[in-house]
Amino acid sequence: MKSWISILFFMILLACSKESDTISEASVTTTPPVTSSPPATDNSASQGSGSSDSTSSNSGTADTSYPTDVKVVFNSNIHSSLPSEWAEQYNTILDSLDKRIPVFANFYEELDVYAWNSSTNKPYSAQIGDASGACICGNDQGRYMVLEIPEDEFNYESMHRYSVIAHEFFHAYQMSISENFNNSSFRIKWLNEGSAAVFESLYVWEHYDYNYFQYDQNQVDVEATTDPALFENYDSIGDSNYSSSVFMTLALVKELVKLGNTEEQAIRMIVKDFQEQNPNDDNWKEVFQQVLSLSVDAFYQSLAAYKADIETVIPSEGIRLQDVFEN
Repeated sequence: MKSWISILFFMILLACSKESDTISEASVTTTPPVTSSPPATDNSASQGSGSSDSTSSNSGTADTSYPTDVKVVFNSNIHSSLPSEWAEQYNTILDSLDKRIPVFANFYEELDVYAWNSSTNKPYSAQIGDASGACICGNDQGRYMVLEIPEDEFNYESMHRYSVIAHEFFHAYQMSISENFNNSSFRIKWLNEGSAAVFESLYVWEHYDYNYFQYDQNQVDVEATTDPALFENYDSIGDSNYSSSVFMTLALVKELVKLGNTEEQAIRMIVKDFQEQNPNDDNWKEVFQQVLSLSVDAFYQSLAAYKADIETVIPSEGIRLQDVFEN
């Protein structure tokens, strides 16, 4: 009798042990890794410097195990030196961008934003050191977005004081859809900055009824048509406010329309579809041809037929970002 009780007790213990193991396995979850690579930088108010680091992974294909429906958290620090109207527009732009291009936490989870009026002497130096201008940049404490708005832009009501918000947040979007852009392994300037600058122009055209292409991105250098490969490099000159990069991007839109695409489709292929294929500095020309059905060499040759004038490539009025980014 005692022997049967002992056997029964042992079987109960064994069953409990198996149930405990099952619960433990079911509770294990995995989350996508968050890159800690040195950040990319940008300066849309003048000549962009970009990140000098390109030692991170150069994988040429997007990792489909990453996509998530968790959004990046933007920690906004808006200094009191900025007018309340600017702060209101900042919040409005963020809300609008969240609908157009939601930034999902595929490769990073948070981004601190520091914004201030240039009339104030570096109010966030404890957090970001001497960082200035407009960029997504970083230090040993991490990566952050800088929005130093020149005081003159308030005095002269420059549209750049608002468009720069859209420009830098588009870079945050690029970082979320391409691991190689996020870790600075893709640094072809005219494609990176041309996409962001075209996006900001379309945004202010749609929301502020202002043609930023025509009035603020009109200083196209003739070398954009005679030696376009120069603008692959962030050290290239002749790209004031990324005018030449915008020109090349919009000329590419024209060439893609000739291949049977609508303007909206062509813009999407450049600013989203191409980047989603995770190009890097080594394979970007192959990815370019694969996505756009046009070789880089053929595109560069086609630019010789263009006049270096932004007016010749401005897209049709009324293009909406919703139509560009719809699935």
